[in-house]
Amino acid sequence: MKLILFFLFSVSLFSEPIFKAVADKLKQSIKKVKLSNGLTILMMKNSSSPTLALYEKFKVGSVDETKDLSGTAHLLEHMLFKGTDNVGTTNFKEEKKFYILLKETGSELDKLKLQRRALLDVKRKVPQDLENRITRLERRLKSIEEKQNEFIIPSEDTYIYELHGQVGFNAYTSHDVTNYQIKLPSNRLEVWAKMESDRLKNPILREYYKEREVIMEERRMRVENRGQGILREKFLSLAFGSHPYGQPVIGYDSNIPFLDIYETENFFKKYYTPDNMVISIVGDLDFDDTEKMIQKYFGDLKPAKETRTRSKVKENFGIGEKRISFPYPGGSIYLMGFHKPSYPHPDSVVFDIIDNILSGGNSSRLYKRLVLKEKMALSIDAWASDPGERDSNLFTIFSNINAETDPEKFEKIILEELDRLKKESITEEEIEGVKNRLTADFLREIDSIANMADSLSYYELITGNWEDLFLSYDKLNYVTAEDIKRVAKEYFTKENLIVGHLDSRKAK
Repeated sequence: MKLILFFLFSVSLFSEPIFKAVADKLKQSIKKVKLSNGLTILMMKNSSSPTLALYEKFKVGSVDETKDLSGTAHLLEHMLFKGTDNVGTTNFKEEKKFYILLKETGSELDKLKLQRRALLDVKRKVPQDLENRITRLERRLKSIEEKQNEFIIPSEDTYIYELHGQVGFNAYTSHDVTNYQIKLPSNRLEVWAKMESDRLKNPILREYYKEREVIMEERRMRVENRGQGILREKFLSLAFGSHPYGQPVIGYDSNIPFLDIYETENFFKKYYTPDNMVISIVGDLDFDDTEKMIQKYFGDLKPAKETRTRSKVKENFGIGEKRISFPYPGGSIYLMGFHKPSYPHPDSVVFDIIDNILSGGNSSRLYKRLVLKEKMALSIDAWASDPGERDSNLFTIFSNINAETDPEKFEKIILEELDRLKKESITEEEIEGVKNRLTADFLREIDSIANMADSLSYYELITGNWEDLFLSYDKLNYVTAEDIKRVAKEYFTKENLIVGHLDSRKAK
């Protein structure tokens, strides 16, 4: 790690040889192993502290869902913290009969409620017999839940990990992946391996129907009750049409209450398999001992029995400008997006440079002009790969604009700055400054074992090769002023533009 620290205090000396030396040093400490069942293990030695960062990633997210199943990947992430037939229960043998009844009753109740909704949607009267059956099943479900609760130990996995010194036990779901993470003392590897393999072999979806309600409340807080959440959802839906990148990770308010428990179990069996998974372990470890431990606990996991298929819908570029605007109190937000290819397309890395030129800090072009000079915005940022990288995506500009700002003038200034990229050559000094900042930020991040475990597993899943983590940054060195001009001309066009505007002025 001394090479990294030297680099961080010598950012102005950035050059390709220095970055290559740092990358090569890191690569030497990384080992990849693939088990016979398809499970990929990435191990990296970092003995700076006697700890391990342990990340499990699955190549499944909202991009793998149909509209009816939207939110299932996120729901599963919640459910896998509910325990197994060994963890989270005082007596699973007795609990099991109530768990089976819970699934049967809940699934039947969902079907009846869908029948009622279908009748109400066409303004037809709901038969009293149907209402009575729904009421009876609701009471029965509540009774079963109460009986099952007598055996449930809430958050027992968290309690066990806390006894062993955990930090950061958490998970996240994105459009592209689902991730589970934790940091533990390095001598607790077997505790983790036993717990996590059990989570994959014997999951019990306890409190399923209660958790659906929790997620509905989460959606209300993150989307319905926040203008930014509403705008973001509508913006992506407009940008991606039928492609699943246009679907919200959390799901829709209309389908979350009806996500069937049996379909959720099938979703788990389809995607939570070793051939669709990467385990990344970074920290104070021994390669051979770690590999043996993973083989012992994860080697008997079974690969997927069915072929995983994905949406064949492809979003076309440059088919016409798209816009959405609506009133909402509490602040104005502006989103501007342009369709672009994802990594490893050579143009993708050029957008990383453009992102930094336009919005990388207080000295960036859009910040200086719109926040400091014109005082039209409170903040401005850009995302070079929005909302994911498994398929073509967006270059998105995001801004909290002042309530009195004229959106047409605001947009005009952004387009002027994008036109400058097309017409004026970027100076070598500006390009080198951006490359230095991006590379320094990268090296600061990978000095954290958690960030390194997260990044290694991500690149292995998304690109098929963890070394692309380093290659993608190495490619920054070869981006030229002409590349920036060419990419700006090709993608920053009116025909390729998507705009979303949350207008607080019209909400008064």
